[in-house]
Amino acid sequence: MIKRLLIALALALPAAAAAYDSGELAEFNDLYRGGAYEEALDGYRQVIAKEPANQWGWYNAGNALFRLNRMGPAIYHYAKAFTLDPRDADIRANLDFALRQTGQSLVPQGSPAALHYAYYMVSARELQALAILLFWLGCLAWAAYFLLDGSKWSPAAGRAATAAGLLLVLSLAWLGARQAGTFNSAGVITKAGGTKMLSGPGENFKTYASAPEGRLVKILYTGDEAYYEIGLQKEGIKGWALKTDVEKL
Repeated sequence: MIKRLLIALALALPAAAAAYDSGELAEFNDLYRGGAYEEALDGYRQVIAKEPANQWGWYNAGNALFRLNRMGPAIYHYAKAFTLDPRDADIRANLDFALRQTGQSLVPQGSPAALHYAYYMVSARELQALAILLFWLGCLAWAAYFLLDGSKWSPAAGRAATAAGLLLVLSLAWLGARQAGTFNSAGVITKAGGTKMLSGPGENFKTYASAPEGRLVKILYTGDEAYYEIGLQKEGIKGWALKTDVEKL
């Protein structure tokens, strides 16, 4: 029973987003297929504004931006779609292809592709929903265990409560591990040509590095009014970049 509930939860959230206003998406897709990429992009942005959790709005906008050779914004939109629906093969493939155009890849070098897929098999939103569901299932099962004490159903309720508790711990551990993932507290350099990395939050500070357009970066500090502190994990450096040059995922 619990297994069926977990599978239903994992499938329900992305399905709801994918079903959003397919007629409107089809209209903009026709513009895209006709080569009217700017017009299609405007339409996809309308979809995103109405429902930010619609992965297909983000994904299709990424396709239009890629066709318009706006690599940074394209990667940002693909990455947003990926965070909403990491299981979809088309979203994964297009994000990886776009990343490779900028010397990056979806699967870190040396990591098995199957392990990476398992790591991102569900979105963070789904993991949070799963943890909440397991918590309440565990509470109900423990309540049933004590209320049915002495009946033939009491052992089954106890086993269900224990299973829900173990699965809750695993889901929380998985969610915690995802906090260190590439797409958590991350951003994409969307400014054409890349951005300067300064030694402090202001033009008076020294420029000592740069981040190219389309680069996935860690956002380390958001409290400044105009600048993010960002990190380039591969190079092991950090610096300050204008918020207008970086889109936060």
